[in-house]
Amino acid sequence: MLGKSVSILKETRNGEKRVILLPKEACEFTEAGYQVFVETGAGQLSGYPDDAYRDIGAEIVSTKDAWHSSDVVLKYKAPGPDEYRFFRPGMHLACFMHAEGNLDMTEAMRASGMAAYALEFFQTQDGAFPVPVSDNEISGKLAIQLAAYHLQSHMGGSGVLLSGAPGAPKPKVVVIGYGNAGGAAARLAAAMGADVTVFGTRWEGLRQFQASVPGNVNCRINTPEALRAEVLTADVVVGAILISTHDTPPMLTEELVKEMKPGSVIVDVTCGYGSGYMPSFDKLTTYEAPFYERHGVLHCKIDAMPASVPRTAAHATSYNVWRNLLAFAQGIYGGEEDPVARAGCVVRNHQCVHPEVLRHITLENR
Repeated sequence: MLGKSVSILKETRNGEKRVILLPKEACEFTEAGYQVFVETGAGQLSGYPDDAYRDIGAEIVSTKDAWHSSDVVLKYKAPGPDEYRFFRPGMHLACFMHAEGNLDMTEAMRASGMAAYALEFFQTQDGAFPVPVSDNEISGKLAIQLAAYHLQSHMGGSGVLLSGAPGAPKPKVVVIGYGNAGGAAARLAAAMGADVTVFGTRWEGLRQFQASVPGNVNCRINTPEALRAEVLTADVVVGAILISTHDTPPMLTEELVKEMKPGSVIVDVTCGYGSGYMPSFDKLTTYEAPFYERHGVLHCKIDAMPASVPRTAAHATSYNVWRNLLAFAQGIYGGEEDPVARAGCVVRNHQCVHPEVLRHITLENR
């Protein structure tokens, strides 16, 4: 194994400007005795040039050297196909991976002999997923901002102002899910003045959430009858369940979407795989073309929503994740794997080991 070090990579995905650690948090590694390698330009688009990393003791290196200088490699998003050539035995890669939706990448990682960890699957003993919290909250807020803008008639929407106006009917927002993303969406929509209905499956959790939101947020158990009653009069529907896959039962059915108000908006923050809980979505969208119309309703499904606000997102994520990443690195070099990171391990020793990814492999091979 190489010396006690970490590498911070520059993102290559189109439109991706974030970096996993900013200089302030990277400094926590140098102060803990790590040599920090940073790929040149990694923080530039998040507002931090190479010199900002040099100032905290990091070494700026080329792309190739960033992949090979350390056995602990940190990245924001999953590697692209042109980066698979850098995979090697002894490497421990951690990033927001979503391997269950990219089985070609999973196979490339498995075949290489590397160990790969999905940050979104890092899990604490009490069942929480601490690492994606900030990105999820930002996604929920952006869902409302995007919906509000596209409700305008010149964007194809119904012509409703989501923040309302005296004498006009109150806009209505439905949020499916009350986790980090759904909660953020509900709070922002409520702060703008909309009437908000939040759906969940656990009454105890909904009661706790209800106590944390203003009076124009109403919480209901998610049943087909209750969801239908609210969706038919909604101006905006935000889907924010934890995960949606090929075998997730539909909630917002195609038939229900056909009955929604013309010009209303659906934003799928979950961005799962297959038809899932919102089967009227048949493709991802992008910031270049964020919405498409189907059945008279605008649909938005951007799978990297916080990438549009890289300075805010990079600051929030770097601040949120550095402790988990430091514990991850200490576990690798100390010989005793961090249990939170262990829950996020996708491949090791030429085997896929994460149950959710294995389940997707089984579904794909049916």
